[in-house]
Amino acid sequence: MRICGPFGLPLCSWRVSMLIAIAAVGFATIAKAEETVPPGQALQARGVVRPADQAKISVDLVAPLAKIGFREGERFRKGDTLLEFDCRRQQAELASAVAQQREMAVTLESALFLEKRGAGSRQESEIARARAEKATAEADAMRARLLQCTIVAPYDGYVVDLGIQAHELPAAGKPLLAIVSVGDPEIELIVPSAWLSWLKVGVELNFFIDETRETYPGRVARLGAAVDTVSQTVKVYGKFTTSRPEILPGMSGTAKF
Repeated sequence: MRICGPFGLPLCSWRVSMLIAIAAVGFATIAKAEETVPPGQALQARGVVRPADQAKISVDLVAPLAKIGFREGERFRKGDTLLEFDCRRQQAELASAVAQQREMAVTLESALFLEKRGAGSRQESEIARARAEKATAEADAMRARLLQCTIVAPYDGYVVDLGIQAHELPAAGKPLLAIVSVGDPEIELIVPSAWLSWLKVGVELNFFIDETRETYPGRVARLGAAVDTVSQTVKVYGKFTTSRPEILPGMSGTAKF
């Protein structure tokens, strides 16, 4: 009779199978842990360089383009004029609105005087006040529209794309200009979400850029706010620790941790 049990006695085949299965699960768990914990060799992740600031500029204006300050690839400084429109018609409309505003102000003043002397009603005064406020609002709206006649650079940067030419009218909703800032670019990476067990803000990295064939030091600046449930990945953003003028937005490479 075959006895199953410990203490040197033979084991039943089903117990042997169970021990093998338990050992396999244990090895799988260890292997999984090794994936989530950084080993002695560097871990790698692909990424791209993103500008710190970028914008696509459009205007709600019907006026021909009079001047282009900078074209694709050219660098500008903060405060430079990027685009300038011929807004003589809008300026004339503003002058008309300002004159209307003055007229309504005089009408309101007269209505208040007559009401005070008993020669006018409160209703007439309120109507005059409403018309004066409407004229003021229309003049303010024209002033706001005239601000779009000159597109000024919000920061130092480059023109990426120019979607309009001189003497053309801007199309409604179509971006006229795409710009990116210079300096302090970001590294955008997509890494396994399991890395969050050790990947924290401040962790150092080296980013090899394919276009320059050079490696640049950096660090993790912030982590993505959500994990992609399908791919089990998360976005990570890094910063270069040294400023290099050859690093341009859109370049891609490999980060090593």
